Amino acid sequence: MAFRAAEYERFSGERSSRPTWIPIATATLARGWASKWVRRMSFLSLLMGFTIVVLLYILNQVVPDWREAIAIAGDQVAEGGGEWTIDARFYLRLLAVFANPFILVLSLIFGHDLIASDLRTNAMEAYFSRPITPLSYLFGRTIAFVGFLMLATFGPIMLIWCGDLLFSEEGHIDVIASVPLGLFFALLMSCTVVALMVQAITILTRSAIWTNLVFLVVFVMVQGMGAMLWGITGNSSLLAMAYFQDTFVVCAAALGELDGIESSHPPVALAFGVLIGLAFLSFGILMRGLKRRSLLA
Repeated sequence: MAFRAAEYERFSGERSSRPTWIPIATATLARGWASKWVRRMSFLSLLMGFTIVVLLYILNQVVPDWREAIAIAGDQVAEGGGEWTIDARFYLRLLAVFANPFILVLSLIFGHDLIASDLRTNAMEAYFSRPITPLSYLFGRTIAFVGFLMLATFGPIMLIWCGDLLFSEEGHIDVIASVPLGLFFALLMSCTVVALMVQAITILTRSAIWTNLVFLVVFVMVQGMGAMLWGITGNSSLLAMAYFQDTFVVCAAALGELDGIESSHPPVALAFGVLIGLAFLSFGILMRGLKRRSLLA
């Protein structure tokens, strides 16, 4: 029996003028939001930020001078270190609460499967049989991933910032004015590096499980190794091996709060260099892997 190919009618309707990466990003956002764990982690992060805002409101109503009292008590305990003053450096400490754990967890439960699922289902051929380039595909996937990371990290910090500004005295804005833009661009850079790195690991391992294992080694074991080598040698440059150390330094530089952290954190130039190097290396691996899967040049 002769084989007869299916017949297709040429599309004659109006073609969309939207960039090709928008449907990819939209589909990725829908896939992420469909995951109950992604929703739970996002809501948990925002709920933690909202809870701190409520506490600020209660303190402001019950003890109007609570800021001065906490600052004085903290200075006495810390011998005048200013550790309890709510200023731009206070928001740097929030990175340990919102940025570090949520970036790690969201990458493990969502980011690892962005490209891995397409590799398992051979969806790459379907994507690239259409007028979409590997760069558009990567941009759509990455911008959606970064969006989830920013929601869980920058989102709650901005909730706290707005509450802090709303319930503060006149003039407090001068102390925390650099926080929104500074943290936005610093965290955007940091989250983009993570998004590219996780996808690059996936394109190499072609497995969600192995991606998570490699990711844990890079983020947990290497982080601990950097801290151990710093403790042995006293060379703070070795701390640049740790992604979260680099993120902290980049955020501190964006807020102008580098004083006093040089001895216990990597140098600013080295931290920026490591993050930018990871981004370019991951991007190169991804583009090479995606072009080998595409049907278009």
